[in-house]
Amino acid sequence: MTVHKQHRANKALGQHFLHDQHAIQKIAMTLPENASVIEIGPGPGAITKALLERVGHLTVIEKDDRFADMWRKESQTCDKLEVIHDDVLKVLNESVHHHQPEWIAGNLPYNISGPLTAQLASHALSGGMVLMYQREVGDRIMAGPGSKTYGGLSVLARHHYHVKRLLLLAPGAFSPPPKVHSVVLLFTPHGIAPQCPFEHLQSTVRKGFAHRRKTILNNFRGVIDTETFENIDISPSQRPEQLDYDAWVRITLLLHPTMI
Repeated sequence: MTVHKQHRANKALGQHFLHDQHAIQKIAMTLPENASVIEIGPGPGAITKALLERVGHLTVIEKDDRFADMWRKESQTCDKLEVIHDDVLKVLNESVHHHQPEWIAGNLPYNISGPLTAQLASHALSGGMVLMYQREVGDRIMAGPGSKTYGGLSVLARHHYHVKRLLLLAPGAFSPPPKVHSVVLLFTPHGIAPQCPFEHLQSTVRKGFAHRRKTILNNFRGVIDTETFENIDISPSQRPEQLDYDAWVRITLLLHPTMI
């Protein structure tokens, strides 16, 4: 399949197309053979082509009209390929519920990677996720408590998954080259049943990290008092970035006593 010259990256959509063959093969080989996969933002298809050679069924979600049309034509002669032409932020949850993929993969558009990751992390996939980010965003997701980069995404990613870096990529691995390095992260299920619904944890984390410089007591002032924090083994003088995932769950259980 030929990618036409007019299929250049659209800066408004945050597109940077991977062309490093080692990285492409590493991503594809991370997924098991015959797996059911959703790919986000296939673009001209460097990763997509490698996935089609390996997986059992591939659903691609593409917002860009040019590439959606290209992949729709390809799907007419490829039974294992299905195309969703829409904004992934609008259709991800519905697509996951409908297609029940084992894995999600993708070179995520830089300009929506934060809110998109919050959605992705809510889905407990049986296989996992292989996702590409700007290095700064990837570092935030992997960060542990006490780190300056530790934040809401760090907590939410741990609800269903262990996260590790699979690849570090220089700007030259992409066309056009971004101004920053990129990382590919591997999300694998940790298999621990969550103690609270994801949406409850997300609302708690959003409020708790609203003012990073404030103590956890100040961020929840009028909602949780000093004694209550101490009763759940959290010092009210701690700042949000000092609390690990389990601490955020304990706060969530206080705020949302009606659980799963």
